[in-house]
Amino acid sequence: MLVSQMLLLVALGFGIGAYSVSIGAGGGFLIAPLLLIRHPDADPAFITTASLTAVLITSTAASAVAIPEGRVDIRAALFMATIAIPAGIVGALGTVALPREVFAIGFAVLLIALAAYIIRFPTAPPPPVAAAGWRRRIVDRDGAAFEYHIPVRRSALPLVGMASLSALAGIGGGPIGVPIMTRIMRIPHAIAVPTIQLNTALYSAAVVAFQISLGHAGEPLRDVPLLGVGVLLANPLGHRLRRTLGEGPLMHALALGLILVAARTAWGAF
Repeated sequence: MLVSQMLLLVALGFGIGAYSVSIGAGGGFLIAPLLLIRHPDADPAFITTASLTAVLITSTAASAVAIPEGRVDIRAALFMATIAIPAGIVGALGTVALPREVFAIGFAVLLIALAAYIIRFPTAPPPPVAAAGWRRRIVDRDGAAFEYHIPVRRSALPLVGMASLSALAGIGGGPIGVPIMTRIMRIPHAIAVPTIQLNTALYSAAVVAFQISLGHAGEPLRDVPLLGVGVLLANPLGHRLRRTLGEGPLMHALALGLILVAARTAWGAF
């Protein structure tokens, strides 16, 4: 690999890392189409393995910073992981059966649907004062308290869908998970974004291990270390953006990124 290509991958990783950490995503929805472009002959299973490996780096680094801040609901993240990991493994099996063109177009359609929903509802409605469900109370490092109730049974099916689709597409689940957490699980955005990072780290580790056990490594995986370096360098900037921007701007930024990536991915399929 040429030095110029190596530097480009690090720079791309930096941009992906800053953007994805700020919006609560693992960056897979940007890395997967990048790998599709760089490796036009690679099977979808190899693309998703490499993409989720990069997501694992991003989300682990983000969690390492966010947990000491006190805004990660660890018990909620573990609850989500118990649902997401089995569903993600089922979704990972689907990558073996999909032709590359179908994978790319389906991925683009998924991103456009997510973007349309986020544009229509950029912010989550405030939770009711006396909501039923699993009562949670989080106090962050600065002393700010967050109280909310998670409707466990109502949350289970959306989490299954999030994990299976994310594993199939090779993304960490943040673009789907943050709206689910804020709209359905009724978790405040300030807690949902860092919490989804921990869930994504746990879920991605399990799915990557499963994919590698099936022999789905290969050429795309070689890009991951350089992308990972860029992601790690961008991690502090991503957290700074997350703290300074509100839910509305961050969700609009997410929607714009989804649309651009979907358009480029669909174009590459033809």
